[in-house]
Amino acid sequence: MTRKNIEDIAIDLQPLIVKHRREGEINASLSSEVVSNVGKAGMFRMFAPKEVGGLELTPSEAFRATVAISAADPAVGWYVVNSMAGCMIAAALPDAERNALFVEPDRNLGFSAVALAKATPVDGGYHLNGTWPVVTGCNDSLWCALAGIVHEGDKPRLLANGRPDARIFLVPTVQLDIDQTWQHSAAMRGTGSNQASAKNVFVPEVLAHSPGSPALIDRPLFRSAPSLLTLPIFAAVAVGVLQGAIDAASGEIKSKVSSITGKALKDQTETQLVIADASAALRAIRAGSLEAFDKVWEALKSGEPVSNAIKAEMYSSSFYAGDIAREMVSRLYTKGSRAAFMEGHALERCLANIHAVVAAIDARRGFHHSAGAVMLGGEPLEAAF
Repeated sequence: MTRKNIEDIAIDLQPLIVKHRREGEINASLSSEVVSNVGKAGMFRMFAPKEVGGLELTPSEAFRATVAISAADPAVGWYVVNSMAGCMIAAALPDAERNALFVEPDRNLGFSAVALAKATPVDGGYHLNGTWPVVTGCNDSLWCALAGIVHEGDKPRLLANGRPDARIFLVPTVQLDIDQTWQHSAAMRGTGSNQASAKNVFVPEVLAHSPGSPALIDRPLFRSAPSLLTLPIFAAVAVGVLQGAIDAASGEIKSKVSSITGKALKDQTETQLVIADASAALRAIRAGSLEAFDKVWEALKSGEPVSNAIKAEMYSSSFYAGDIAREMVSRLYTKGSRAAFMEGHALERCLANIHAVVAAIDARRGFHHSAGAVMLGGEPLEAAF
């Protein structure tokens, strides 16, 4: 596989993904055929080291591929982006542990960034206890990357900066209790983001990743904390949802006649405007995100720290992309079809999914605020900025 054709490979997967999309929504779990084929295409290891079969793509390449996947089904795109953190953490692992993480390199990685678990230090590592209500892809994964906080006694252990010692713990999925809770979800149903619990699960110190831990592989992709790339790239899913909504609305508008005016919908001013505006918005947020990722990549290649100014451009572009995608999908829903309120309709699905995607991204909105602070000459509000 060559790096230049990853977006084309993603586009080639679209018919299969669309074919099984409704099945995933009904079952609250992706089709095994989709997971298998997307995995074999390398989509779950775009940010994994080459030593374990990873593609080590640039952020812009991964963004383009994720948009294409998400346009077909954002649940599959969500699987893709949720595998990225574990892939990047792998660069900080010794060879044996890295190889174990990718013993089946086509498998996705489960992930939850919500630090709800308690890690108690013991000889050689930690005992992990807690519940993560939403762990994307846990049913199909061999490993999960799960956030937790190290405790000493009943209190969180504090770092030198006064913040809790939060880590990402790499845990074999078989050691977790998985409850099939996602069938009650109203959006992004195919992600199978079920509840996972750990009860005195031992995690070796080497698999308890601190955000500032240096990578053992010195190549551009791994010269920053994983969150520098994995947080903003979630916007690719939102951009993909907007693309899917435009495609769905355009198809209906071209083929239907208004039951009120008798005119073809494609000839009505309001539908023409919403398609024009949504298409322009798509081009703008896509281009802005790619430009920001390219600047980050150039900085990483230079070996110099990524400046706060460049980070501010990247974070602001990604959050803005989500916000604009949500606004435009909402407009397409109201103007694209009178049947959009029906369960299973493409625009009904896009509306629910875009709100779920942006709500998930909103949990890290502090990075958006920090971007504005930096642009105004101040310091970022987020310690992990």
